[in-house]
Amino acid sequence: MAAYTSILLLAALCIGTAYSLQCYTCLGESSNNNCKTPTNCSSGYNYCQTDVSTASAVGITVTSITKQCALSCTATNTNIYVGSVSTSCCSTDLCNTSGANSIKSSFSAIFLLLGTIVMLISGSLL
Repeated sequence: MAAYTSILLLAALCIGTAYSLQCYTCLGESSNNNCKTPTNCSSGYNYCQTDVSTASAVGITVTSITKQCALSCTATNTNIYVGSVSTSCCSTDLCNTSGANSIKSSFSAIFLLLGTIVMLISGSLL
């Protein structure tokens, strides 16, 4: 009888141990270096999601990175006049290491270029 109870207990422990996806998590960080906290996702959360938002004005760029476990995830990349918003998805342990590849610095370069052109044109008109 004791052997039967031991086998049942061992089986229950093995069945209760389910695979859990691990993702890096952070909320609204300005640098990917601050997004290195591994988290065991809850059951059913089968994706690691990384959201990167950037906004640029007058040569200043502000970046916000959020990483989390997700029930579902759709990759997006939207560029707007003064910034960009992108979402990347993956489904293996700690796969959302990098968010930096989504960060767009092109808007700062565009603003600097446009500012230089405007200054050159206005200077030549005077």
